[in-house]
Amino acid sequence: MRARFFFAVMFPVSDVLSGVLLAVIVGAGVWWGPSWGLQAGSLLAVVFLANMIVQPVAEIGEVLDQTQTALAGWRKALSLLDVEIEVVEPSDGIELSPGALGVKVRDLSFAYEPGRPVLSEVDLEFPVGVNAAIVGETGSGKSTLAKLLVRLVDPTSGSVQIDGIDLRDVAQISRSKAIRLVPQDGFLFEGTIGENVLFGMSNAVEAAPTLEQAPGSVHAADSDPARAAFDALDLGWWVDSLPHWDWTQQVGERGNALSVGERQLVALARAQIADPGLLILDEATSAVDPETERAIADALVKLTEGRTTISIAHRLSTAEAADLVVVFDAGRVVQVGPHEELLAQGGVYGRLHESWVGNTRRT
Repeated sequence: MRARFFFAVMFPVSDVLSGVLLAVIVGAGVWWGPSWGLQAGSLLAVVFLANMIVQPVAEIGEVLDQTQTALAGWRKALSLLDVEIEVVEPSDGIELSPGALGVKVRDLSFAYEPGRPVLSEVDLEFPVGVNAAIVGETGSGKSTLAKLLVRLVDPTSGSVQIDGIDLRDVAQISRSKAIRLVPQDGFLFEGTIGENVLFGMSNAVEAAPTLEQAPGSVHAADSDPARAAFDALDLGWWVDSLPHWDWTQQVGERGNALSVGERQLVALARAQIADPGLLILDEATSAVDPETERAIADALVKLTEGRTTISIAHRLSTAEAADLVVVFDAGRVVQVGPHEELLAQGGVYGRLHESWVGNTRRT
């Protein structure tokens, strides 16, 4: 704000002073010039020289303004560097075992701001290989729990245990390999589809096909793990529909060359190639068209095989297909059980299901 104020003051003052200076020169030259023997050409030369002096002065004002803006950005950068790291990685972290992982949440509470808890005293257990869904109204803490499960944040109190190990004691590389989150809108980096898929692998450089393997050739298809990930999810048809596959198909900045649904397909292939033991899905079908939703749903069936899967369900159709449903309300777990059992109980889940069914019928 100080930089903007300086900018707002400097430019009008500079313009006014330059205008006044030129006006004074012209006025004095016209009024007293004839008595001084000043010709019109000489007066124009003086005005031209004065203008040449004024312009650098105006540029100095612009430089001063840019300096103020740079100082403001510099202070912001320094303040960011001074922020203490909240998620501290262990120096001798524990490695997670391969395969499906069990999850236990013990007396977990979390608050983004002191005194305003988002989750309170949450106790949950997800057995190895279970397909679980977490449902609840907007703001009930579902996505916050997903962040805690991948350790984007640490609990205010309590713990998250993966395979019996506190998540804070797990090595960062092991956690990245074993636990994967697929958000609602899969983030893609500028580059190719293949590069974005291989980003899910720790040895992505070694896994990339060599230049001699032309994309689309039989040899490249057999040795390309990115293409194999799509084939494993029965998404090879989408790959074949692309104008250029893999190393030449650019996705643009943040994946803007692809639709939301296509970005989700790439994100699912990235999760498949990582082969995690715990897969967290933040409702991957919430913002796509019906045709793409069916493709993603079929791919999710393949993706969740042999893994512990926890889905943040915004559509209760996801909960209906789950083995276990966890219902959140105002940051607390209020119901846990299979879909049919919770539907018979009514309560919060019953109201959510009734509202969802009503909206579906109106649609």
